[in-house]
Amino acid sequence: MTKKFAGWPGHFLALAVGLIWAFGFAPFNIWPLTGLSLLGFFFSLQSSLTRRQALWRAWWYGLGFYGVGVSWVYVSIHQYGSAPVVLAGCLTGLFVIFLSFLFFAPLGWSYAWLTQRFKASTLGSKLVLFGLLWLVFEWLKTWLLTGFPWLLLGYAYIDTPLASWSPIIGSLGISAFALISWLGLAWLVSQRRQWNSKQWQSVLACTTLLWVAGAMLTHHQWTDNAQSKPLTVSAIQANIPQQLKWNKEYIHTTLATYRMLSKDHWQSDLIIWPENAIPIVYPLQAKSFVDMFAEEANKYQSTLITGLPFMSQKVIDGQSYRTFYNGIIAAGNGSGSYYKQKLVPFGEYVPLEDLLRGLIQFFNLPMSSFSSGNSNQPHLVADKTKIAAFICYEIVYGDFVAQQAQHSNLLITISNDSWFGASIGPHQHFQMARMRALETGRYLIRATNDGISAIINDQGDVLTQLPQFQASVLTGKVKSKQGNTPYMMWQSYPLLFIIALILGVFSWTARQKQSIAMEQASSL
Repeated sequence: MTKKFAGWPGHFLALAVGLIWAFGFAPFNIWPLTGLSLLGFFFSLQSSLTRRQALWRAWWYGLGFYGVGVSWVYVSIHQYGSAPVVLAGCLTGLFVIFLSFLFFAPLGWSYAWLTQRFKASTLGSKLVLFGLLWLVFEWLKTWLLTGFPWLLLGYAYIDTPLASWSPIIGSLGISAFALISWLGLAWLVSQRRQWNSKQWQSVLACTTLLWVAGAMLTHHQWTDNAQSKPLTVSAIQANIPQQLKWNKEYIHTTLATYRMLSKDHWQSDLIIWPENAIPIVYPLQAKSFVDMFAEEANKYQSTLITGLPFMSQKVIDGQSYRTFYNGIIAAGNGSGSYYKQKLVPFGEYVPLEDLLRGLIQFFNLPMSSFSSGNSNQPHLVADKTKIAAFICYEIVYGDFVAQQAQHSNLLITISNDSWFGASIGPHQHFQMARMRALETGRYLIRATNDGISAIINDQGDVLTQLPQFQASVLTGKVKSKQGNTPYMMWQSYPLLFIIALILGVFSWTARQKQSIAMEQASSL
């Protein structure tokens, strides 16, 4: 890049290539656009930028990245948070600006600082450093400020040969392999006149091997069948309007809808209702309903699994304290309950609650005062099947799911993507759920209020799914699996160790160069 891209033209280039990022993911699935976006961003950082200029360049890229990628936030703020159009647009814009400052501005600053500190002068060293920093910041997205691991590079490759590596290295590892592929391609093109050199041929062979080996791993079975007989499943998608979900006058209609849709499916081994399908608190008002449906399930030796809010009450020094949880319960021919651990800001709890609660309707959404559950909760049980359960947003945390799913036989995620309407958000969410099935080598059942409800096999393939915004019942069969994939045992730690090791090599090499330069200067 020349110096003419050091100012506003370079910022607009970064914004433009950021805007195309989301089109590499569901529902568009044009995954090569992620490579074009990556390379455009990398080369936008090459125009003799200071650390401050690189920070702003990366911030502009982040505006495009999140401006399209998380545009679905507007739907929940405006349509269901009752915020006026202008206010909803401003709040969405502030969210995008914040995320760009949090995850991309420091990436740009770090890249400029480290290239200077490590004296990375060659294109190859700059590409490697850029790729390492990209992975570090993807990892930060999984936990910083509770985490927002959305639109991570690896998810775009769920339907490519690279995805077959995920039971070994997870989605972050797929991001690494995609980076190697695209950044390696950029280096190969830049060195095309040296195509007969060993270095050029080695890079080409390494990049090609990742894809060829991935294709060879496509049908490898990482887990074994725990039972010879598949389980029959019926997941109820009731399509309850979000505006009526928590309306007290509509509760009986909601429960009647679930009962009506379930009446012909109690013979299934598993009946699954989505997140907060029973919109009243257990055990206060909901216990009688749960017991009634459990009795129905017991007639057929079936297990009902449903989402509903829980209340726990403690008395301390004569005062009663109530704690509410977003949870799941297994009833009938099953047992156990689960309290959600990863809560969604504003949807399930309000950060800075004393300041924000009540300012606008969006900060006062129904059931937005949940607490998080403990990390050591046992699995749900349906007959002899151990089920790792996840509620909504939890399924997007790869390492979290891998750890929680250990020693389970089946994954279930219940959700309510009604908050995001007909936007791209539910499709992105569903794509990430598919990756979890592949990483853990387990079947995954996804039951939602209005879509996308689906059964996904242990290869990440969608076996059957329901259309969105339609009341219906998803039926199918799942296999109970046993054994842990390598990724379930290691999570992202080996990859993080490799990243730290390579950065250490960069640092050591830079110090060696500095020492040699000082020795040469002193000898003159």
